Amino acid sequence: MGQISGPMFGVVSYLVLACVGGALGYYFARKRTEYEIGYQHRVEIVERVQRLLLSVAGEFETALGYVREPGPSRKLPVESVGRAVDELDKYRVQQEIWLDAETSARLESLVAGLRARQRMLERLPQNYGDAGFEREYTRAAEDLESWLGVGFPQVHKELEDSFRRMLGIGTRLRRKVA
Repeated sequence: MGQISGPMFGVVSYLVLACVGGALGYYFARKRTEYEIGYQHRVEIVERVQRLLLSVAGEFETALGYVREPGPSRKLPVESVGRAVDELDKYRVQQEIWLDAETSARLESLVAGLRARQRMLERLPQNYGDAGFEREYTRAAEDLESWLGVGFPQVHKELEDSFRRMLGIGTRLRRKVA
């Protein structure tokens, strides 16, 4: 009986170690997969937000074109601006759980600024005969030009930096690429 117990002990200890190793391997592989899936989802969110931001900027560019030269043949694109801002805000709210606090706050602030400009466009007089028509359109054009030329690119850059930190992309890498 002594001769059988030695090999049996070796086989049992091997099976126990193999099971423990397999369980640990499965656990860490699953954690890694969960992390990779989460990271990939965050990357997809960043890409979608970037596309939505381009859409919003395009709508405001269109509105600026109208504000610079309003005319009876064209209509101020307030509805399309509103839809673009609504889509960005809705997506931000839906994906907020995946965003870090800094990125979420920056996006919320950006949406608030977009809504303020949207309200400014909605309040513009619609008829040439309205009081202050030219003054309001000139002021709106200056505001939109300034924001699209300086304000929006600055906010966009800050948001990109926030996305990089959220995704763990270092600033050294950005300096090498840029």
